[in-house]
Amino acid sequence: MSYALELAQQQILERLAQAVEGGGDLPLNYAPPKVAADLAAPLFPLAKVRRQNPAQLAQELAQQLDFSGTLIAEAQPAGGFLNFRLDPQAFAQQVLEDFRQRGDGYGGSTAGEGKTVVIDYSSPNIAKPFSVGHLRSTVIGNSLYRIYRFLGYRVIGDNHIGDWGTQFGKLLYAYDRWGSEEKVTADPIRELLALYVKYHQVVEEDPSIDQAARDWFRRLESGDEQAQSLWQRFRDLSWREFERIYDRLDVSFEEVLGESFYNDRLDAIVAHCFDSGLAQWSEIEARGGAEDGPAEAGDSEAGNQDAGGPEAGDAEAGDAGSAGPGLEKVAVIPLDSTGIELPLIIQKSDGTSLYATRDLATIRHRLDAFDPERILYVVGNEQKLYFEQLFAAAELLGWRAQMAHVPFGLIRLPQGKMSTRKGRVIFLEDVLDEAVRRAEAVLEDRELPDDEKRAIAEAVGIGAVKYADLSQTRTKDVLFDWDKMLNLQGDSAPYLQYATVRIRSILRKAQKEGVAQEGEGSASPSDLASEWQSPQERALLSSLARFPAVVRNAADGNTPHVIASHLITVARDFSSFYKELSVLHAETQEQVAARLELCRFTEVVLEQGLHLLGIRCPQQM
Repeated sequence: MSYALELAQQQILERLAQAVEGGGDLPLNYAPPKVAADLAAPLFPLAKVRRQNPAQLAQELAQQLDFSGTLIAEAQPAGGFLNFRLDPQAFAQQVLEDFRQRGDGYGGSTAGEGKTVVIDYSSPNIAKPFSVGHLRSTVIGNSLYRIYRFLGYRVIGDNHIGDWGTQFGKLLYAYDRWGSEEKVTADPIRELLALYVKYHQVVEEDPSIDQAARDWFRRLESGDEQAQSLWQRFRDLSWREFERIYDRLDVSFEEVLGESFYNDRLDAIVAHCFDSGLAQWSEIEARGGAEDGPAEAGDSEAGNQDAGGPEAGDAEAGDAGSAGPGLEKVAVIPLDSTGIELPLIIQKSDGTSLYATRDLATIRHRLDAFDPERILYVVGNEQKLYFEQLFAAAELLGWRAQMAHVPFGLIRLPQGKMSTRKGRVIFLEDVLDEAVRRAEAVLEDRELPDDEKRAIAEAVGIGAVKYADLSQTRTKDVLFDWDKMLNLQGDSAPYLQYATVRIRSILRKAQKEGVAQEGEGSASPSDLASEWQSPQERALLSSLARFPAVVRNAADGNTPHVIASHLITVARDFSSFYKELSVLHAETQEQVAARLELCRFTEVVLEQGLHLLGIRCPQQM
């Protein structure tokens, strides 16, 4: 279905196309706030093609266009622009009809029907705790998952766990040399992290232990019983911790496979690359200490991006390592034909795999299992080159799916980037606990049962943390700041949650006082629309009408922040409406019914918008 605003835009473009060649291709923008119009079309490109003065063209078109029987009241020339004003009554009636037709699904569509999207997000490494650095991939990916589902797509949320690679040789070596069974049993994840940090402290003084770590990984790849047993134990302990965090974040997945799942497919992938004539053997300069491993949030001095590429600070996106200087023979896919200078390295000289090998195997699995139209990788900015290489290689192999890197900036500490190796990490669970503690302090004077107060604080605190991330343009870095991240006032999730709760309270009071029946009002859309005459009512209705386009734009750009921003606009417009106009004690019953309908409508949009951001809304605050 076409929503009211989309229908109005279609009607404008249809009439422009009839009036002048190329008119149907003009861009339509929202008119600036101080302009007495709703939509505007810049005529400069069209006027240039027609060799005509833009202002003159605007005058001619304004006189020509006939909008009778549409949602448009009139067209007005404004210099080189043509401004359009919506018919308040017809437009309001159409918006309300859209709402009544879609109800709780208002803003959604069937645009993705029959199409599958795989979204690769979160992807932590085993044997390391969730840090704040994991937050961005997890919540951005989950929000995109919800947005695409709302638009009718079949969505596969895929958590590609980092459980393979030379870094696990490091951990096995560290545990074998310094590990304490008693400490690991008491606090497994933090103790494993401590071992990982100690390894990197020691290797700076004794680089020779890198070779021992590589030997442990070769033992793991070859099926050594001791290495496999330790690795499996670390994996099980880690996943138990991950699940607990995901439950608190209200995040789930359709597919959870570690890199290890693809281990027995790697030889076939390398062979296929050679059989296709794409791969070749090449000699590259070996880097002492360099290696392959999945990137881990908060894991590198080069950045804290999540899994999805070679481990930053160790190997470049196409690098392979060796224990000493000189040249090393490796299998590569040259990418010169695609305009990428660096080749993609798919096998080391000793026969061990790289992250790229495992990622190619992952792509092949996803294509075979899900036949997706597109695959999205929600991974940090710093893996841009790696994904360009990976996607170019997949295209050369003839693997046809739209693959896109959805990059995001780092989360930084005031004293610098997070680094698991340095031990400079803020644990995500500590952040969530602190957020909930602060929310509880805000709710301290509320007369609520303790268990209910705790549940509300959980929703408010975690919602605040999520919103602080999702409200940012995702490609920008986020400076970790307790006061900003956990601020429960202003441009925040608690502000949106409170607005939603307040509307629910109004609707409950209306039912209690017998002012309205449960569910939709009985008055017709035409009757209700005729009552929305005030600037506050029309401003709120306009914001609600824009919600479907905002959701669509969020999917088009993979940008959840546009939803967050729009929800703030809706909430503020509702606040102005509620402050200036009485709802339950309006002058006439018709006004009461119309304003209650606006309240219902606003509640649906706020609640649905919060859901698309992955933020729970409590029933009361």
